Amino acid sequence: MKKKTAVLLIIVMLSLLLSGCRVEGMGSLAVYNPDGYYDFDLAAQKLSSASGKNVSAELLESIGKEKVSLLVSDAESGVFTEKSWLHATGYSYLANLDLFSGAVSSENVRDLGSNGKSTFDVSFVGDVLYDPDYSPMAHAENMGGVLECIDTEVVDYLQASDILLINNEFSIGTRGEPLSGKTWTFQASPESVQIHKDLGADIVSLANNHVYDYGETGFFDTLAHLEAAGMPYVGAGRNLDEAKQAQYFIVNGIKVGIVAASRAEKVYFTPVATEDSAGIMGTYESADFLEAIREADAQCDILIAYVHWGTENSVKLEKAQKTMAREYIDAGVDAIIGGHTHCVQGIEFYDGKPIFYSVGNFWFSSYTLDSCVATLRVDNDMNVQPIFVPLIQKGCETHLLEGEERREYLDKIENFEPQSVSISDDGIVTEKQP
Repeated sequence: MKKKTAVLLIIVMLSLLLSGCRVEGMGSLAVYNPDGYYDFDLAAQKLSSASGKNVSAELLESIGKEKVSLLVSDAESGVFTEKSWLHATGYSYLANLDLFSGAVSSENVRDLGSNGKSTFDVSFVGDVLYDPDYSPMAHAENMGGVLECIDTEVVDYLQASDILLINNEFSIGTRGEPLSGKTWTFQASPESVQIHKDLGADIVSLANNHVYDYGETGFFDTLAHLEAAGMPYVGAGRNLDEAKQAQYFIVNGIKVGIVAASRAEKVYFTPVATEDSAGIMGTYESADFLEAIREADAQCDILIAYVHWGTENSVKLEKAQKTMAREYIDAGVDAIIGGHTHCVQGIEFYDGKPIFYSVGNFWFSSYTLDSCVATLRVDNDMNVQPIFVPLIQKGCETHLLEGEERREYLDKIENFEPQSVSISDDGIVTEKQP
């Protein structure tokens, strides 16, 4: 009788296993049936529970049972994290969703593939000016082009960056009239978009105080010329929804989002977009931009805000810069890159997130001014390492600083308010230890 009971017990346990029911200790094998069929519905339940997300069986089927098995194993072992998706499938959860839904073919999500490295670089530079009526372009014409005015090492670095944003500090087109009463107004030809591309730009920011210099006609032409050239932009639009819209890039399976806004003007010439009118994404009051940040944060793994703010030609931070930077990070931003001041300002960390208060000009005038490239280096665990590349703008040219001059410059930046970072000789930015 005891033998019969034991045999029956074994049969019951085998039946439970082969039917796909979970038996304690059986691990991820419980999602298979006797024919090798993988139970994606059960896997979805396990991963939904582990991740706190509503993971669909259809998404998992698109990923495939081998990779999903690794995810389920992490979930059942109690070691599941957001990084599990990336390590098991090569894409984060949000990137997997975009691939599954077809969002990568939309106008604001681009899959740049893998660079074959364990890290990728997202780089930012400040103001550029391609208006032919001003000295930089006159100098470029004599030199044989804009790229001849910038050190080869700098151009190579920008082109090698996986994502590069440039601040488009002018209107693009041939129409419109300069705004009445505004001292400086800039407009570049439609062909100038190619200069952005030659420098390696993947995206431009329009959240600044010069994109509307030639009025509504020039503003709409700017949007149209960038769109026709296939150049993504952030920080402006035909209405508030467009101006709030983030742009997303997937690199090495990690989804990076970028949003932009401006609070640069003391006298307002550039309109802020509303629900039914065109303009820039404003952050004079932060409510709309904070909403844009929260919406974008829910859609990406790493979110970067590029903000036009501060007092021109001053390394002293405005109170609003420090206050709003913290608001942006609390709302979901992982790094902040500032611009507008024509000079480089200080760097700090808040809640472990880097803030470059201003990267200054990149190639904008004949003045001798500090400049830089701000780079965020992202590893396969989605850690972000800020890097500061020291440059100088001088005589309508931009040069890389080396040797003693480089170290002196880095020391100077360390001592700018709020004096809370250290910068190594190779540009690695870290928090000062108390």
